[in-house]
Order: sequence, then structure tokens, then C-alpha cells
Amino acid sequence: MAGLNWLINGWGTWLAFKQFTSKVRLIPDDDLPSVSILKPLKGVDPGLHENLESCFHVNYPRFEILFSVSSPNDPAALLIQPLLEKYPNVNAKLIISNQEVGPNPKVNNLLASYKLATHDVVLISDSNIRVSPDYLRNLVPDLTPDVGVITAVVAGTHPNGLGGYLEASYLNTFFARWMFLARVFSFESVVGKSMLFKRSTLERFGGLKTLSGYIAEDYMTGHAMKKLDLKVEIMRSPVRQYLGHYSFSSFWKRHIRWGRIRKSIAPLAFIIEPLFFSSVTSLFFALAISQWFGFHFGLAWTIHMTAWWIMDSFLCSLIDQFSWKLILAWWVREVIAIPIWLAILLGNTVDWRGKDYRLLPGGLLEGIAK
Repeated sequence: MAGLNWLINGWGTWLAFKQFTSKVRLIPDDDLPSVSILKPLKGVDPGLHENLESCFHVNYPRFEILFSVSSPNDPAALLIQPLLEKYPNVNAKLIISNQEVGPNPKVNNLLASYKLATHDVVLISDSNIRVSPDYLRNLVPDLTPDVGVITAVVAGTHPNGLGGYLEASYLNTFFARWMFLARVFSFESVVGKSMLFKRSTLERFGGLKTLSGYIAEDYMTGHAMKKLDLKVEIMRSPVRQYLGHYSFSSFWKRHIRWGRIRKSIAPLAFIIEPLFFSSVTSLFFALAISQWFGFHFGLAWTIHMTAWWIMDSFLCSLIDQFSWKLILAWWVREVIAIPIWLAILLGNTVDWRGKDYRLLPGGLLEGIAK
């Protein structure tokens, strides 16, 4: 089992290396399609102003930015107007709309801007993503006729606090690797933080509003694209999520939510997840070595964990996010992986930006009245 896990995770690391070192397809500016960037906002998270301002520096021939909030009193709305005035040459606007077609608040937030977008090529980019000037040039050329949606590996940047470094260690190792492995095993993972698609393609299965009943509208987008015999692609470079300060409690709650989403969508895959944790793989290895060769169990476990740590350190450096604090946090995260998994197993409710939801089989959700 330990050998199988090394084969699988080594393969995932190689796939990440291959993807992130591949060359971007070059297309003349006149042949690049216009893009509508949709930025759903709610509240002011750490680094939000810089995240939003980075969108105005995108180097691309033709694009528009549609920021959306569900209430004029949302504090995020106050950050937009100064940016619109600072960059009058950028086609950007703020949309305030409170439509509700289902329990998914993100989809409800996006509906108005989705309808008002003037271009067929649409990019949904979350508020905590800080983009680079070449973001669209690295992304759009791969939206070929046989591709339904392009997502991206998320690299956690600028972590602060124990929770921040734990989050970064998860995003930059386990999560990054398994995005590629999931695609190999036909379980394509679409991350809503960066989704590029054609609106005309999305309308083939009813458009954005059909995703409002699911908590993981991103995963269901990928699932629907596969039903249309279209591919899910991964961007050739990671997008950067600004983490800022994270408490341990915030990290814990976030991963309970993510885990319960995975459990509701793919329960069998969730049940076998612990078999692929580094701590469990090291346990298999130490048991085998101590039984067959009389090697000290604790030492064998430590050696194996260290080897896994080195592999994950390489993956962090590959996406340009190596730091000693992050790598030290990796050990804490690996130790608490099983307790988090058990907490996920023992419930089916999640907290999403202050509102409670109950997850139903298949990724459906319903609000819980307080």
C-alpha cells in the first residue's frame, strides 16, 4: 500500500511539474476573444483592495470586469468606486442585485452580472484571487472547441498565523497534486476560484441558474461539461489566492466545509481518503519494515514522513511558494489530518459566510433556519 501511494503521488507531482513547465500557446492579439470577468463580492476579506486592483492591470486586448454584490450596504461595494475612478480607461462596473433562484449564495450573486456580460467568453474569478498581468493571456488560448471549462490550481500566498500556513501547506501540496490525479481518474475537479468557459456552452445545460441548487457549483460545472463530451482543462500556471491572517479555527471550519462537500458528492472517494494521507502511508510502511526486517517502527515512520515532506517541499517550490514556515506547518497539518476527517464524517452541516446549510446526497444543499 505504501508503494502504491508513492507511485500515485509521485505521478501527481510529475504531472504538476509537466503542466507548470509547459509553454503557453501564443495567439495574435487580433485572434484573442473578448472576455467578461465576473467578480462576486461579499464582505471585506484581508487583501481585498489589492486583489481587486490587480484586475485593472491585466494585459489583454479586450475585456470587461463586472463586480457584483447582493446589497448596496455590503462594505466591499465601497472599495469598488474609487477603483473605477482611478482606472477610467478600464471597462469595469459594479452591479448590485439581490436575485435568489436557489440556496447557493454565490450563484445568486453572479446571476445579474452573468446576464449583463457582453462577451461569450466568461471568467469567474473569486475575490481572494490576486491575478498577474498575463493572467488572461496564459488562460484563454487553451479554450479550444473541445474544452468546456478551464480551471486552475490554487496556490496559497501571503499566509499569516497558524491557520494561514496550514491552509497554504494544504493548497500547495495535497490539493495541487490531486487536481491532476483526479483528472487522470476521470474525477475532474473544477475550482470556482478561477473558471473560464463560453456562456453559449453553459447555456446548453440551462445556464448558471441551474447550478444554484448545489453547494459546489464549480464541481457540477465540470460534471455537466463532461456530460457534453467536453474536456476540463487546468491552467498552465497556478492562480494565487491571498490568504492573509487565518486563525486555526478558521482553517478547521473551512476544511470541515470542504470535506463535507466532498463527502456529499463522492462518498466512496471520501471514505478511502485516509489511505492516501502521508501519516497513514507512513504507518503502512513502518509496519511492513518493522515486521519483515526488524527495523525500529518509530524510526521507519519518521524516515518515511521525512521523505514525503521532501516531495511536498519540491511541489511547493515548483509553484514558487516554498517557505520554511509553510513546510513546518506541513507537519502539523499531516498530524491533524485524521481528526479533521473524523469531524467531517460525523456531520452533514456547514457554515458558509455566516449562514448554516445542510448538505444532501449529490451535492445539493438546503438552508437551515435559525
